[in-house]
Amino acid sequence: MPRFSRTRRLPAAPLLGRLLVALLLWAAGLPLASEALAAPPSNTGASASASTSSRPNTSAQSKGFVLPDFVYGGNAASLLAPIQVGLTPNGYIPRGRIGLQYDRQLHRAHWVHLGVAALFDRGRWSDFRMDSCGLTQIGTCQAGTTAGLDLWLGYTYKIYVEKYPWIVPTIRGGLAGGFWYYPRIGGTREQTRELTWMLGLQAAAGVRFFLLRQLAIGIDLEFRPGLAVHRERPSGASEPDNDPAFILPLQILPLLVEWRF
Repeated sequence: MPRFSRTRRLPAAPLLGRLLVALLLWAAGLPLASEALAAPPSNTGASASASTSSRPNTSAQSKGFVLPDFVYGGNAASLLAPIQVGLTPNGYIPRGRIGLQYDRQLHRAHWVHLGVAALFDRGRWSDFRMDSCGLTQIGTCQAGTTAGLDLWLGYTYKIYVEKYPWIVPTIRGGLAGGFWYYPRIGGTREQTRELTWMLGLQAAAGVRFFLLRQLAIGIDLEFRPGLAVHRERPSGASEPDNDPAFILPLQILPLLVEWRF
């Protein structure tokens, strides 16, 4: 039994138990150590660094920028600034959208995501894909600001590329919903449509490029087929009408930044 100069001698049974626990933990980690994960838990940064330093990296010997071998983190926060386009005749949605998204790793390439975005735009009834503004008062039917909110929740599969671990393709699916109000200039409605809310599906694919171990840039292309309900209130009407319509927004999402932690 080994002696430790700075600690008291431990009884044989407790010491043997601790050695067995350590051996089991080491054996359980062998499957994970056999392959480099695209997103290992954030508290394994030291072990990932040790694994990286043990492998030859010819690019590291050159001067200048070197791409990382590993990408850290079981959590990710993203800032999104997309451009949105409606692909159906009644498919208007606000074109400006700035969002925040949180991703949580479940196991290996399997993640869940949750996001929220502010919607904004400026336009008039023709921009909103309406046949007319529907109002007859003098001074109405002008352009104004549109604003709303967007929420989404779903599942993400992040693909690990063995030869290029700093490139991470992603596939997303989930549910999305939101609403937006239409212009009021000086407190006056500028069209009969007051509000739109929508509920639909999220189907997206994209790619991330990790410039640093925890920092990435990238782009997503996303479809959100869904049902929109427009709240219309003609002049003099006391109760609004709800007009359903199918919409197919296309979102081009340049990812400003994704931070793994």
